[in-house]
Amino acid sequence: MEQRKKNRSRYLPVLFAFLGSIVFVNLFSGTDYRFFSLMVKVHVLLGGASQTRLVLPPVGEIRAHTHWFPVQLTAELRSVDLNSLRHTVFSPLVEDGLVPELVQKGAVQIILHFLLKQVFLAFLGAICGLFVLGVRRPRRLLQGGLAAMMVLLIIVGVVYSTYNLEAFERVEYEGMIEAAPWVLSMVRDALAQVEELGQRVQNLASNLYSALQRLEELGPVGLVEADVLVLHVSDIHNNPVAYNFAAQVVENFGVDVILDTGDLTDWGTALEAEITKRIERLGLPYIFVSGNHDSPQVVQRLLETPHAVVLGPPVTIAGLHIAGAGDLVAGSYLPTPASQEELAALAEEINTTWEEREEKPHIFLVHNHRVAEAITPGLFPVVAYGHTHLWGVRQVDGTVYSNAGTTGAAGIRGFQSKEPLPYSLSLLYFVRDEAGNLRLEAVDGVHVTGLGQSFSLQRTFVEHGRNSGGNVELTL
Repeated sequence: MEQRKKNRSRYLPVLFAFLGSIVFVNLFSGTDYRFFSLMVKVHVLLGGASQTRLVLPPVGEIRAHTHWFPVQLTAELRSVDLNSLRHTVFSPLVEDGLVPELVQKGAVQIILHFLLKQVFLAFLGAICGLFVLGVRRPRRLLQGGLAAMMVLLIIVGVVYSTYNLEAFERVEYEGMIEAAPWVLSMVRDALAQVEELGQRVQNLASNLYSALQRLEELGPVGLVEADVLVLHVSDIHNNPVAYNFAAQVVENFGVDVILDTGDLTDWGTALEAEITKRIERLGLPYIFVSGNHDSPQVVQRLLETPHAVVLGPPVTIAGLHIAGAGDLVAGSYLPTPASQEELAALAEEINTTWEEREEKPHIFLVHNHRVAEAITPGLFPVVAYGHTHLWGVRQVDGTVYSNAGTTGAAGIRGFQSKEPLPYSLSLLYFVRDEAGNLRLEAVDGVHVTGLGQSFSLQRTFVEHGRNSGGNVELTL
């Protein structure tokens, strides 16, 4: 009997100290942390399932069996500061490659703070457990607290040593997110490719000029001496690689003005609109008409961007008179194109309005191909458009219809396509005739294909007597 009492007096303090530390850690471990633009709550459950949970309300959660010790680790996304996220994504830190280092540093700070808090909770929990048992001697209380801290540190060491990051390749989904694991895979693959792809595209665009210089050996088929050189881009779809491509062409070819026929973004959100900062860095007049994927927020951001002009009234840049019409649905936040009847009505309005005017622009910009192709041949020297993601140029009764294709390769969707669309843009060469009037002499279609592995050039002459498509093709 006395032995039992001795055993009880020996083991009960250990049990109460252990239970007290578990209760305190499980009840009070939850801590909110600001991680860049994210507010994340981190908590731990001792005795829980041996897994890591990523909770993303309201879409569900992701679980992975990352270790074998019965401790459940949870990170719950509480909120996202969109303004902060926007500044982070489009800050110079991204281009300088410093973001991974900052993320790692921030994560280490959070982990250390969280760990210190749990050690302190284990210490307090053990003391409270002993106090409930009736222990009052400070030395016994301190010993119990220190023992609980040591046990918790051992648990942390076991979890850390057995933690397997590869377990996130075999995750479990719960909630709405269960139906869309392919989205996570798509984003992961795209982000892994985008940096390498951007460098490839930039290098190829640089090599393009050298390749064209070699064509001088072919006489008149070589470089065209333009008085005004226009770069036509379209359907960038929020792909920053497009601006690597455009910047290299601008630098090597001496471009005077850039035309953008819409779909700068995918959903027209405030975050996507930050891509307009790349326009400012190009340092050239940037004439824009909206597409169906743009929104009032995107248009407003462009109005505030240096060098950018959102076409309303016609403008004159480098002697070129430029006019255009924005997409009918750019006033909303839904990318669904306007109906064919509405598009036909817009084309008819353009025809009627400009047929009555004596002075007409050199170039007219629209986004949708149905509007462009319904503009009366001969009304404008050049009609530039996009939307279809297919590059093309044709001449009908004095009007050149130029489709730049997709300079952003259809955005993030292009990374997952079985046959990825090429990055494409057009160069329009304007020369002055004997009377000093600007006329279009040639159009170059530049295509970067195979995820940046190669490029091709197609030149179409539009001067009198040489107006057939596909006069010159070069593939490297």
